[in-house]
Amino acid sequence: MSEFVRNRYDIKNFPISSLYDLKTAKDTVASGLLTPFKVQSTAYISTDLNDDQMSALRGFLYITTANQSNDFHFKVYDVDQVQMIRTSLLLCDPCTMVFLNTNENMIPVQSSTITTWRQSGDSTVQMYKGIPTDEEEVNSSQIFANPIQTITDPPRFIQSVEKFSVSLGSFYFKTTNDFYFAISPYYSDPDSTSTTAYTTTGLITKSVSQAAKKITISTLRDTRFNGTMGVNIIGSMPTPDGKVTVRENDDLQSTEISVAPANQIFGWATYTIGQNLTVSSESSTNGEFFVQYYIIQGDQISSTFAPTGATSPSVETTTKGAGILNLMVSIITLVLGSFV
Repeated sequence: MSEFVRNRYDIKNFPISSLYDLKTAKDTVASGLLTPFKVQSTAYISTDLNDDQMSALRGFLYITTANQSNDFHFKVYDVDQVQMIRTSLLLCDPCTMVFLNTNENMIPVQSSTITTWRQSGDSTVQMYKGIPTDEEEVNSSQIFANPIQTITDPPRFIQSVEKFSVSLGSFYFKTTNDFYFAISPYYSDPDSTSTTAYTTTGLITKSVSQAAKKITISTLRDTRFNGTMGVNIIGSMPTPDGKVTVRENDDLQSTEISVAPANQIFGWATYTIGQNLTVSSESSTNGEFFVQYYIIQGDQISSTFAPTGATSPSVETTTKGAGILNLMVSIITLVLGSFV
């Protein structure tokens, strides 16, 4: 962090000297868990920077609601280093974990990679874009979940979760019971990778800043067994022509679906497991989408049974809209990026 920022941003009437102090106020030096700065009355931020200097700054202030500030189970992290996080060690159940990333010195910008995902069998994890409010999330608005919401069966817990990346300035997890994972400030390209388990799930994304690109993943499969391959798609496109296409194929068959992503997941599944899973998009410049895929290996195929390529119908659920943001302020947390 530049001395320019250390010395030129002051918070008046409080025992803290600068915004730099807020950014570096962490639980430990090896953690991105931020220590909140509580505002009980009125705080002022002053600077003597000119307009050109101000326009060169990158970053944001994250302001929670009053309810969130009083909730021990509400945590905020800066994604500025490799971190191992376990909710049981945080004594956080249920737990809301917000992640902030302002790193623009990477391609794509603001990228975070999730690895080493472990969950207890009775746990739940839902991942959302943006920041949480005091209102409940809109039904089926998650970008990733485990147990995963399928279109024909009850939610299915999947033990294996593949490494994935998101390029977002902010996102959050809502969890119950024990959840362990690693998060790192870099981007991992999923194209030309392979799944690592016969039953598994993962996430393929395109951010607003990313160029459209076809992503193909090879699947670990045993052709002696039948199974299911499916996806949940959510996102937004700048034009009505924008769409996402998901295709599974091998040498014998191919099945695909094209859909305009919306703000609630659109589910699709096929009762075959292809050798490849491909995700592509059209007219998606300045658009974004999130495709959670899942592969579930089934029973061994008998000599008298051949799986069909039939697909189950797509469904889209609707519910009431999200509530407005509570404007009461009691914590200011800072993640301030670098200069350009």
